[in-house]
Amino acid sequence: MHDGNIVGTGSDYLVIQKEKKRYLIEILPDSLKELKNASTPYGSQID
Repeated sequence: MHDGNIVGTGSDYLVIQKEKKRYLIEILPDSLKELKNASTPYGSQID
């Protein structure tokens, strides 16, 4: 979420506020993938 701020976190979620709206983003542990090159998050190859 570009230009948003993290306003809350939990063990499996983030709450991001952008302007006057808040968004809940759930993080599912089985779907997390580490990128091979951490300095280039977009277009990086996945391990």
